[in-house]
Formats: sequence, C-alpha cells, structure tokens
Amino acid sequence: MTLRYASVLPNDLLLRDIAAHVDWFESVLRTVIFPDEAVGEPSALPEDFLIWCAGKAESGALEEANVIRLQRLHDDLAEAAAACLAHTQSGSLLTQELYNRLAQRLEDYIDFVRRLGADMAGSHFSIDTVTGLRSAAGMKNEIERELDRRGRKSDVFCVCDMQIDGHEALKEEHSEREMKEIYAHIAAVLMDSLRSYDDGYFLGEGEYMLCLKHVELLDACAAMDRIIDRIAARPARLGESETTVKLTVSCGVAEPVPGDKIDDIFDNAKRAMIQAQEGGGNQVMEWKEKSALQQYADGAEIFD
Repeated sequence: MTLRYASVLPNDLLLRDIAAHVDWFESVLRTVIFPDEAVGEPSALPEDFLIWCAGKAESGALEEANVIRLQRLHDDLAEAAAACLAHTQSGSLLTQELYNRLAQRLEDYIDFVRRLGADMAGSHFSIDTVTGLRSAAGMKNEIERELDRRGRKSDVFCVCDMQIDGHEALKEEHSEREMKEIYAHIAAVLMDSLRSYDDGYFLGEGEYMLCLKHVELLDACAAMDRIIDRIAARPARLGESETTVKLTVSCGVAEPVPGDKIDDIFDNAKRAMIQAQEGGGNQVMEWKEKSALQQYADGAEIFD
C-alpha cells in the first residue's frame, strides 16, 4: 500500500465519532429509564475512532500517550454505563449520582476527542499544499518519536535527505508555477514508491526528507536507488502542454546509532546527500561514521 496523506484527522471522522457516542448515550438512557419498552441491549459503545487512533499511534502519527488516555476515557465511559444498567436491572430507579457520573464521563470523552482533533490539525501535522507531503513543521518531533521507539523497542529506521539536482539552474529556467509542478511531480513518485507507514516531508527549495521505517541502512539505500531511478525515468510534465523536463535527484541515507541525537541524524543524511551531489548526482550515498576530526572538517566545509 502506497503512502497517502489527506489530513491526519479528517473532520468527518471526528464528528461521526462524537455523534455515535451521543446516540449510544441516548440508547443507554432509554434502556435504564424505560426498561419495559427496551428491546434487547443498548447499542454497543462505538470503537471505530479508538481503533483508528491506535493505528495512527502505531505508524507514529499520533502520540501513544494520547491513545492510552483515550482508551482510559473510553473504558470509564463503558464502566459508568454498565453501573447504570446493573442498577436498573435490579429493579431500582436510576439515581441522580449514577446519571451524573455517566454524563460527566461522556463529556470528558468528547472534550478530549475535540482537543485531540485540534492538536492534530495544528502545525505539527500540517500537509504541504503543493506536494501533498507533510510540511517541515513538526518533522523533528515526529522523527524523535521514531528515535525513542528505536531505543525502547529496537525498531530500526533510516532518514533520507533527498534534493533535486541542479535546483538553482531549474529555478532560473522555469517559472514559480512550473517549479511547483516539478516539486509535486517528485512528491507523486515518492508517494507511489513509499509504504503507507513511511513518512515523507517537503522542506522547500527542492529538498525532501524521508523516514523509512523498519529497515536497516543497506535496505534503505536499495529502496532509494529504486526511487531515484523512477524519478530519472519519469520526466515531469509542465502544465497542459507537451513540455516535459527530465529530473534527477541525489540522496543521502543515515541510520541512527546508539548515542545519536536527532540533529546528528539529519546532519549525517545531509552530508551524505551533498557527497552524492558532488559525485555527479543521480545517486544514493550512505553515511559512514568517520573520525571526530574528519567529521569536524567535513561539517565546517559543508555548513559554513
């Protein structure tokens, strides 16, 4: 399954979940207030949104702590409903205390869902309007979560810095609209090539950052070799005309090692990408550990 981004939390999904929980709440009340008219059990507590969030946490698009909190609120809501049903099934009338508890649990759940939606719609998860990839905002936090997951679960991953070869010359030759079409064309190849649980970011100025999950360095390099071959083989079409432009990209791949900080990983991938460009472009270079002195010298030359 290929990579696709729409919005991290579609509004219709959020609204459907809230409406489903309100309907469920009303069915519980009908059962406990009018037991003689109830037919069967009240509707089941909705779980679709909780399952969706768990999947997003697994892919790294949502904090695991938020899913744990959502699960806890979901369980509290189910427990409060079960207490109401058990009380009335014994022949007693629903008490104000039990009703207030159930209503409060529903309000707590809906409030958290709304806050979660607002947080996920913020800049940390924004989608670049030109390419359809994630924007640079929040990239560091998201990849830091992968680094934390590697430390806790030994889940390997690699970061790839990719840039269009000859970008400055392309900008001089093409209009702003045409450059946006070029950026979107590269992104389309990426999204068709990456897996649904990988992540792609557009950094601007022809530069992309990829996070390839569950792969070690050599496999990541092999995957990027295939991607740059596809880009070279698929010229970008500009506008409605038959005009096309051939593109190549250079890519640097870095796999975090114990002790690496998030900025180290980004810097290593960028250094390898620059090495690929200096070697003629249209190729993938892997970051190899060097002596501290050599790393300092390379860094001073690249980033001055």
